[in-house]
Amino acid sequence: MNDRIVFLNTGWMDFYKGILNDTITGGGKHVASEGWGHEMFNFKEFKGNVYGFVQPYIDKKYGNPSIIKIEKIDISDDVDKLSKVTVVWTANDPINGGTYIIGWYLNATVYRNQQPSPKGSNRLYNNISLGFYATTKSKYAKLLSVDERIFHIRRQEKNWMGQSNVWYADNNPDFINLVKNYIYNGRIPTKAQKSTNPKGSSRQIDPLKRIEVEKNAVKVVTKHYRKLGYEVQSVEKDNVGWDLIATNDKVELKLEVKGLSGNSIVTELTPNEFKNLNADRKLYRLCIVTEALTNNPKLKVFSYSNDNKEWTSEDGTILNFQEIISARIYA
Repeated sequence: MNDRIVFLNTGWMDFYKGILNDTITGGGKHVASEGWGHEMFNFKEFKGNVYGFVQPYIDKKYGNPSIIKIEKIDISDDVDKLSKVTVVWTANDPINGGTYIIGWYLNATVYRNQQPSPKGSNRLYNNISLGFYATTKSKYAKLLSVDERIFHIRRQEKNWMGQSNVWYADNNPDFINLVKNYIYNGRIPTKAQKSTNPKGSSRQIDPLKRIEVEKNAVKVVTKHYRKLGYEVQSVEKDNVGWDLIATNDKVELKLEVKGLSGNSIVTELTPNEFKNLNADRKLYRLCIVTEALTNNPKLKVFSYSNDNKEWTSEDGTILNFQEIISARIYA
């Protein structure tokens, strides 16, 4: 477990691979006035690497308007870069408020001064080349999905992150240990989860098989969100238009679960489910589990993107909807 760690605060984005199908909020005056920020490519891969930007505060003492104090990460005076650093990226949630961990670079190299954009990387916006302060191999970079961003960072308090976008956390060792356990061991500092025993609804042709498929799908989704630190409650019997409620300190998500025995995503929503999906897009999640009866079920969580007006999963899969009109026939 690496002892070198630094927290870098940026604007909030879903993917950090440009703003074509994404937006950026927060991050300072530049983002507020211009609508874009240099951090927009922080998780865009180029030749097996990622390159991250943060806007440090001006420090005239060092004769440079924007530097990262390498010596505060590790006592290494007279060096311009430091390797084997854990970089923790944070951002302010524009919907629920508060600053949260949104991802990290492991085994990163951090530079005192901003570095020029790698040649050929096309890290450009409005013909402006976007540089970086930290870099690592893509395999050591982790961007959390929006639902995974639940680790809160306190601000404006003694020994906590202040107004600066660069925080060395050198006076808060207990918090550092929590963060490292979270990153390296997956331990989320949250209260104990309540135990529930949700049962799935039917969707398959074989009545017994479809019940088992949905039951397993609900288990997969429940396990996924509990691992993220949510409390999960079944509301399947209440006919509210979704199957589970996932809550943490900042949000309450409505999870509709669809289980499929095959590997293709083809399913249906009831009129009630479809109505609620459109009524509360911000908090509704469509959780589709394929190969639900195997030892390795696959989960995709779809959320609505205000940017591209599509229901999209973390890996970029886009859902298509076809409305079906039904009728009762009698004589």
